[in-house]
Parts: sequence; C-alpha cells; structure tokens
Amino acid sequence: MTDRVAAGRARAPWLVRTTSPLHFLAAFGLAAWLQYALALPLPRDTPLLAMQWAGSLLAAAALLLALTCFALFAMRRTTILPSQQPSTLVVRGPYRLSRNPMYVSLVLSYIGLAGYLIVPWALLLMPLPWLALQRVLIPFEEARLRREFGVAYELYCARVRRWL
Repeated sequence: MTDRVAAGRARAPWLVRTTSPLHFLAAFGLAAWLQYALALPLPRDTPLLAMQWAGSLLAAAALLLALTCFALFAMRRTTILPSQQPSTLVVRGPYRLSRNPMYVSLVLSYIGLAGYLIVPWALLLMPLPWLALQRVLIPFEEARLRREFGVAYELYCARVRRWL
C-alpha cells in the first residue's frame, strides 16, 4: 500500500466522524436548556419581531447556500462527509468565494435559528462548535485535500480564502 493510500485511509478524529451539524446541534440544545433554566431576559414587541424576522431570513439564506453546495457535490459525484475520501475537487459556485461555504452556511443558519427561535444563549455558545470546525475539522479536510489533489488544491487555496 502506498503512503498516499495509507494516509487517505487514516482514521478520522472523532470530531470529524461525528460531523459538524451535530456539534452545532449539541451547542444549540445546551443553549436552549440554559435559556429555559436561567431565563435570560428577552426583548419584547418590535425588537423581538425584528430578531425573529432577521433570524428567519438569515436561516433561509443559509439553507439556500447549503443546498447549492450539496447540489454541486452531487453533480461532481463526490462525498460531502469530511471523514470520507473525496473523488473530485469542487471549485465552482460558492466555492469561488470560500473554501468552506457549507460551514459558512452552518454558522449562518445557527445564528439565524438563534434569532428566529429566540435563543440568545446560542450566540454565547457558538464559539464551541466554531472552534471544532476551525481547529479540527477544517485542518483535517485541508490535509486530506492536499494529499489527494496536490498542486491543484494549493493553487485553489492561494486564490480562495478559508472562510470569506
């Protein structure tokens, strides 16, 4: 077995295997519990309605971005799961502006749902799943993509930022 094949089959860390949506869901669940248990004061009337409208629009935009990314991956017949081996480098659509538009959509939907569902504690806990992305998931994916696609991925990284 070549080094490249062995590296590609290296076991993904548990944070990568559990997937980032679960990390955000766990943080949101904890935030909802804190909201219930500690009863953080909430805005009323017009500010509350504005928070819900802004949250719903942000969550809807994030969903549209995620669906666009899923469609691109389906068209290229490659995996969306960071723990699995990619078959193609996707660089079109939102990937021209960000190397991680799916993660951008996840962060935006989290913020949007926090506003729409009126869970301000979620905003205080958002750094937890974001740090898992920044410190574990994205570096793991980037290393795998470098091994798999070499110079093509390096050139892509030179052109496109990690986030925005």
